[in-house]
Amino acid sequence: MWYLIGDVGGTNLRLAAVDAKGDFLARQSRASAGEAAVTEACTALIAEMGRPPGAVAIAAAGVVVDDRVTFTNAGLNITKAALARACDVAVEKIILLNDFAAAAWSLATLDQVTYLQGAPAPEQEPRVIIGPGTGLGVGALLWHQGQPLAVPGEGGHMRLTPHRAQEVPYFEALIAAWPEVQMGEGLAVEAEAILSGSGVPKWYQAIAKVRGEAAPLQSAEAIFDAANAKTDDIAREAIALFAQYLGGLAGDLGLVFGARGGVFITGGVAQANPWLFDAEFIAAFVAGGRHSNWRRALPLGLCQDPDFGLKGARNCLFAQVD
Repeated sequence: MWYLIGDVGGTNLRLAAVDAKGDFLARQSRASAGEAAVTEACTALIAEMGRPPGAVAIAAAGVVVDDRVTFTNAGLNITKAALARACDVAVEKIILLNDFAAAAWSLATLDQVTYLQGAPAPEQEPRVIIGPGTGLGVGALLWHQGQPLAVPGEGGHMRLTPHRAQEVPYFEALIAAWPEVQMGEGLAVEAEAILSGSGVPKWYQAIAKVRGEAAPLQSAEAIFDAANAKTDDIAREAIALFAQYLGGLAGDLGLVFGARGGVFITGGVAQANPWLFDAEFIAAFVAGGRHSNWRRALPLGLCQDPDFGLKGARNCLFAQVD
């Protein structure tokens, strides 16, 4: 018996075959391009394995409603019915879950973590995971009667506001250029509008506009690289604020969930830029007013496992499969 698991984001599509012990047997990777890409990749992996899987779990970067997931940052839809046909299994054997519900499930078998603060905590304490990638994902893992239980949500769409007066015009420029991300009538924007690979270029351009300077960099990767190399002052400002906002949001989420089991940062942006997680990031994480000491007691880790999404889908499937 083998099982098919997948992690489908706005940029990349990754599938794997695992055995009954959860060990990886085979993999497929490709770009997340076109609605047929997922079913085609599933069909190719099944052909490689030579027989249909016992069950399927696909984590996807969107909201799952009525057995369908619509991607937040890509023109994709996936349905259980389409996956059942492609995989030659009963629809009851298909699990569709949000990508950061899967990320939360990965915390049940956590590994490849560098601790920025504290150390591994007892297993059955709440854990939170937050990941800037194409979008911004948030998930939590709790335990009920000794069993892990993931809490899905859309934490990447919480509100983010300026922390200092000098940041107000940056937010105004961002909202003017991208009005869809404004929350209410004030200066609040979706956190993902800044804390994601999709948002960083727009954030960089907004700061450049306010300062009356050129914004020659087009991609998030180029902006992070320039900030790290200190070759572009606008990039340095944009990414310094990115890190502060991300640290503060991670600390807030740790407080909300009582995450004594730890707060973990992951995702493509985080894994590609570990230099972000310096003393200033930690200072933003623990800046909690009267609860600063409480936040200092939370383990804080950088999860560097590139397979966290696949392992989360696997853990979810194994918790439900007969």
